[in-house]
Amino acid sequence: MAILNDVKILVGLDVLDESRDGLLNIYIRKGITLVTRYLNKTAPLDVEAIYPDALIEYVVLCYRKKGNEGLKSFGQGSRTGSYGDELSDSVKSLLPSPTIRMRG
Repeated sequence: MAILNDVKILVGLDVLDESRDGLLNIYIRKGITLVTRYLNKTAPLDVEAIYPDALIEYVVLCYRKKGNEGLKSFGQGSRTGSYGDELSDSVKSLLPSPTIRMRG
């Protein structure tokens, strides 16, 4: 619940307003899956407790990108940017380096 409230505060939503909770919970769930995959963890990982800042960053980015999901790059005057399909560099910077699995 703390993740949800923190995200609401950062995107300017009222913490008591539950109208967007479903959407935000989907982004939280997807973020947990992506962080777990990025870290190459096979055992369950409590991402909300261990990496809350990375999860919050991911959900805020997803929320702000809403409506532009199919957009790969954008431009406004002299400013340009791009959207990736995976975790952004800002999210990855809040996580440890992924573990390497050896096959033998």
